Parts: sequence; structure tokens; C-alpha cells
Amino acid sequence: MIGAALRAMEADGKRVKVAVVGAGRFGASVIAQIAGVPGMEVAAIADRNPVNLAAAWEAYGAAPDEVVPADAIGPAVDAVTAGRPVGLEDADLAPELPVDVIVEATGVTDVSARICRAALEFGRHVVNVTVEADAAVGARLAGIARRNSVVYTLADGDQPGVVNRMVEWARSLGFSVLAAGRGTKRYAADREGSPEEAFARYGYSDELVAHRRLNARMYNSFRDGTKSQIEMCALANVTGLVPDRPGMHEPPAGVDDLAQLFRLRAHGGILGREGVVELANAVADDGETDVAGEIANGVFVVVRASHALIAEDLSFYGLKVSEDGRVGVLYRPYHLCGVETPLSAAEAALFGHATACPREEPMADVAAVAKQDLAEGTQLDGGGGETVSGYIVEWGEARARGILPLALAEAVKLIRPVQRGEAICYADVRPRNAGTIDELRREMGDGGWEDVENGAMLPKLEFPK
Repeated sequence: MIGAALRAMEADGKRVKVAVVGAGRFGASVIAQIAGVPGMEVAAIADRNPVNLAAAWEAYGAAPDEVVPADAIGPAVDAVTAGRPVGLEDADLAPELPVDVIVEATGVTDVSARICRAALEFGRHVVNVTVEADAAVGARLAGIARRNSVVYTLADGDQPGVVNRMVEWARSLGFSVLAAGRGTKRYAADREGSPEEAFARYGYSDELVAHRRLNARMYNSFRDGTKSQIEMCALANVTGLVPDRPGMHEPPAGVDDLAQLFRLRAHGGILGREGVVELANAVADDGETDVAGEIANGVFVVVRASHALIAEDLSFYGLKVSEDGRVGVLYRPYHLCGVETPLSAAEAALFGHATACPREEPMADVAAVAKQDLAEGTQLDGGGGETVSGYIVEWGEARARGILPLALAEAVKLIRPVQRGEAICYADVRPRNAGTIDELRREMGDGGWEDVENGAMLPKLEFPK
């Protein structure tokens, strides 16, 4: 359907115009892929790094003398209207451009929230690649989109978008979704990882890092487990699934294990309830050995058939099933970040449909948790840094305990010591100057430091050390 509509656009001499904000690893892949998609074009790219900007336009196939550099909105609008590609170092100009879709891919939480909000208010569809921002304020951004009759969505190709498509498929056919999630590959020492050693832990060469312009903090958040927790929070807020417990179980598991593991304990599984987000670690309990049949780069949905005949079909057609044959696993051993994202932009522009849009009421949040014993006066450095990591928590519990969301755990100082493995609370840190994230969270009902001052909080949460 999407492909046919895009080809018809191309035949009519029309194209879906896209502006990409952030031309790093993910954004560059989106741009390169759109270059080969009929009926779409990249009208503008914004990145404060001129090297990223030049490399992105080169990947798209635009010669340097074709690109119009613009530092004011007037010339930028004129160039886009005339069909000339525009390069911006000021991302805040992008939402005002006469384009159909903004793809936000900076990876910077507060910048993402600011750009997404502005774009939606200017009546642009938004594909938000910065899942850190979505996990924190996606429900509010979705509300702003509805108010302005535009689409706000997560990106196809990234795990939350890919898994949501699978969940929707299963629910549309009447299957019960017991669990949905992604694979991980987390070794025993990874929780305490630092950005300086992130690329070495992956075995990436200096040449690869330079060629793909990789971000050390982002890759550290992949390896210390933060990114997968954030992505499952985003998935929970889209699907209505919840974490079975704070931080989820994340058992060592291959494809053959999923149908049996992600069932209720009463049925031989590990879950206390059905309808959850989960992770399957590719590393065995010894912290070193790889699990057979691992899906570290893959995604999965565990489903139950309500009819005995359909349950027979699950195994007959090759699905991995539980011991009693009633539960099966849908999975993909891969996800294609950036490569599949143009589908989300096209879907929004052509059909007004979101790949994955958060529900009005959030289901989960991401708690900032101390990676080590932290002294009073320590300045927190956010996800992917050295001081904190992120763990998923149900939204209501996070509010009742006054937990500081990971999105706000940057450039704030502790006013009391926090032990390794403790969830950091608003009461533990000095209030920060309010940014877009703070404003949007207040609109979502998170009073932050004001709630701490006005009411008693439940005891702190602790996570495995």
C-alpha cells in the first residue's frame, strides 16, 4: 500500500518532502535510504556539526554547490519552496520549513522534545527517532499532535516501532499477547561501563567509529542496558503492555526458550502476569557464554491462540512453541535502524497513520539508577554516562516514589549520597533549570520537585547490583 502510493506520487511529479534533524549514525541512514525511495525527497538537513551535514548530503547524492546553506528562516523557506536542498546548522529553524514530515534524530533528549513540539505546533508530521525523549514525554507530544491534526510517531526500523507492528498484527487476529520485546547482549561487567571503553567492548575499530561518526555515550547506553530499558518503556506506552517487575526479568534466552519462559509461573514460566514488555539476553548465566539461538539484534512477540486448532497451526507452520503447544513466538532476527524509517514518514504523510504512537496515559517511565556509590555533590551525567543507568518502572509507581526520570538526570547535583543500585529520587537532587522536558512532564502530571515538597513518598526502589 505504501509503495504503491509513493510510486503514484512519483508518477504525478509529486514527492513527500522530509526534513531530517540530526545527521549522525541513524539520521544518515534515513537520508541515504530516502535517496532511493520513489515519491520522497530530503528537502532539508539540520545538524550543528558541519562535517555531519556535508557527509549527509554526500550520502544523499547532492553536490556541495547544490545545497543552500541557510542561517535564517526566510532564505531556507525560499530554497525549499524552489525545490533546492537546504543545509541548516540551527535545528530550531527546521519546524518552520514547508515540508510534510520532520524526522528528529539528534539523540539529545531536550533538543528532541523542543524540535518535536515546535514541529507539531507548526502542523508538521513528526517521526521521533530519539526514543529517550519519547519515553519521557511521548504521551504529551502525541496529545499535541492530536490537537493539531498531525501524526506523531516512533520510527519503523527501531525496535519499538518494529515490535508494535508485530503486536498489532497479533492482536488484529485475536491472539493474546503474553510478552513482547527485544533481544540484548549484556555481559556481567557491562552495567558499570563508561563511554571511554564503549567502542572497545563492541570491538569497533577507530576507522569504523570515524566513518560512521558513532557516539560513544549512545553506544555505552546500548551496552550498559539503559537503551533497551528506554525502548521497552516506549513500547509499553504505545501498546499498553507493562513491565512485570521494575527493570524486567531479562533472562538468558534463545528463540527456542521464549515461548516457555514468558508465561505465567503457574504454567512453568517466569512471569507474574501476562501482557508485559521483556528482554531476552544473549549472554548465559555465567556472564560470558553466548546463548544458543540468541536474538541480540532481533525482536519478538509471544502469543497464545484461543482455539486448539489454531494452536496446532502455530507449530505446524514452523513457529517455536511452548511445551504444551498453546504458546508461540513471532520473531525477527534483525531490525534495520534508519533503513525502514522512510516507511514511517510516508505512512504519516500519505495516510495520517502512525507506526507507533504513545497512548494518552503513560504506562511506564525510566528511572535514573546509580551505577556506583555516589557521594553528595556528584553531578549526574545522564544515560550512557558514568553515574546513572536507566530501568523501566510502571508510571504510577514512579510517581508514588518520587523517582527522578532518567531524562532529567543530567547536569543536576546530588544533595545526599546514593548507593549503587538505588533509584535516584527528586528529593536526592537539587532542582534544575526547567527545559522543554520539564515543562511537558508537568503537563503529563509529573509535578517533580513540587510533589516532593507537598507530599510523602513511598520508600526507595533498589535494583540488582
